Amino acid sequence: MDIIKKQRINYTVTTTLIAAIFLLVVLGGLFGVVYGSNDVFINKALDKALEDPEHYNDNVANDLRCIFIYTYNDGRKPIIDGKVDVYGDDAAEIILKAISTADGKFEYDDCHFVVANRQYTNGTLYALIDRTSYHKQLANTAIMVTLLYCCSVVFVALLALLSSARLLFPVASAMTKQRDLIANASHELKTPLTIIATNLSVIKSEPDSTVKDNEKWITSISTQLVRMRDLVNSMLELSKLEQSELQKQDVNFSEIVEGACLEFEATCFEKDVKLLTDIQPDLHVYGESKSLERLVVILLDNAIKYSGDNGKVGVRLFVDSKRIHLSVMNTGECISKEDAKHVFDRFYRTDGARQNKDNQSFGLGLSIASATVKAHCGEIDCHGIEGKGTVFDVYLPSLKVKKDGTPIEPKKKKKLFEL
Repeated sequence: MDIIKKQRINYTVTTTLIAAIFLLVVLGGLFGVVYGSNDVFINKALDKALEDPEHYNDNVANDLRCIFIYTYNDGRKPIIDGKVDVYGDDAAEIILKAISTADGKFEYDDCHFVVANRQYTNGTLYALIDRTSYHKQLANTAIMVTLLYCCSVVFVALLALLSSARLLFPVASAMTKQRDLIANASHELKTPLTIIATNLSVIKSEPDSTVKDNEKWITSISTQLVRMRDLVNSMLELSKLEQSELQKQDVNFSEIVEGACLEFEATCFEKDVKLLTDIQPDLHVYGESKSLERLVVILLDNAIKYSGDNGKVGVRLFVDSKRIHLSVMNTGECISKEDAKHVFDRFYRTDGARQNKDNQSFGLGLSIASATVKAHCGEIDCHGIEGKGTVFDVYLPSLKVKKDGTPIEPKKKKKLFEL
């Protein structure tokens, strides 16, 4: 989706830019500290050299040894003390440049020096340190810091790009669901609207006909309007459940299941379906009774619808590992693994649902059942048993109460990277 891609790019660029500035400040600051401390260190060495030129070189490492130059005010030849001969023919030029620089840094033929001086009554003492090795160390440090900076920025960019996919997944998922919902709802509404428009055209084509003459068309329109109303109500119910807008309380789930089974006894008798029940009494949950009633009704209606000729429907309610377990099984065709993966998706209908005689289902019933279970912090599952039929399992947290008898609301399990 273009919007999500743009958001990912914006997130990646923004995060990388912030990280790049932060790393630039931190690494640049660290390099500045190293560079500054190096200068301070050498300047202190020069101060010591000027204070005690006779003994200074005896007490320091080779890379801090000084070349001392003493020039006289009366023009006599300067006195040079130190290993100046290592520079060969360039020694004289280096000495002259040190005297002309007097105080500070200078370069000569890829060599780096620092010089300081002290005035005396009859002349000037210069202390010269070759800082080429320190300069190379600083250059290598600068290269390493630059490489570290570049690698860190690239790493942050890749990490931001990867994390953006996970962070924006809930948004992308919601937008996909919204898009699919609009597309599917439009598709489901298209047929009844087409039928209504056709029936109205027939009625309009016969202006002299009476209401009785048009009763067939009016009845058809009424049927389609009811179908559209049911679709809208189902969508509103789904929205309510997904937003967890439920007034929960202590509910006797055993009574709800028993009541729903009792309501379907007549339906089972008409369809020659045998209803078998095994309901453990007084099992309580924290929830909304109406939505839980609808959950059981949806599962029973679905099981009876697909139980087949002379089929059986089994309902069992019991406590399983501190959870309340509702199992609804029907004989008939075993649901495939592929259908079981999508059976709770909105507007999804299996081949059996499409071939069903009444075919009035929108494919929202089991979506509502799934949303109801999730709104009650539970789990729902569907699987087929080859040669036997299909089973729907619902797991709900058992009711827990405080010392004063107040129900404790179960906590929802948060998904990874959930926003």
